[in-house]
Amino acid sequence: MMQGLSRNMRRATRRARRKRATELNIVSMIDILTVLVFFLLVNALGVSILGVNLPSSDATPPQQQPKDLKVIVRPDGLTVADASGAVKDFPNANGAYDLHGLADLLSQIKDREPSEDKITLLLDPSVAYDTLVQVMDTVRVQPGTPGHPQRDLFPQIGMGDAPKLNGGASAPAPAAGAKP
Repeated sequence: MMQGLSRNMRRATRRARRKRATELNIVSMIDILTVLVFFLLVNALGVSILGVNLPSSDATPPQQQPKDLKVIVRPDGLTVADASGAVKDFPNANGAYDLHGLADLLSQIKDREPSEDKITLLLDPSVAYDTLVQVMDTVRVQPGTPGHPQRDLFPQIGMGDAPKLNGGASAPAPAAGAKP
């Protein structure tokens, strides 16, 4: 087919073919962008923005400081502490944790501070997962009795590692402002 053409004509024909092959079809790209813009505009109406409520500059700080309640769980027992230090220790009896005593103490604290709903569980690494679940259930809700309905104690639970004792074992949480 190209046998009868001169060398320059063959080159020009090849260049023309290459040029046609590299041209972009802009029309189809404009169609895709139009559909994409329409899709984004239609779906933008359903987007909701997460509201953050910040205190105003003239707001007064709360009068009471939070209790900063902690339950420290170790293999040898439980310790309840607040911002001022240890409140009460519950040593293990016969290898079992005193969850009823813990529930009674937390119920008394909730009666004194009904607006408090946060507590932190500090766990020794050797504490079993089942123990963690039982302690979480105990601090979260007070089971109902025939005369009293079930109520929330401290539903907002934070978790962390128990502080270390001298010699590498875990220790009770230090009192606020105390120096080691």
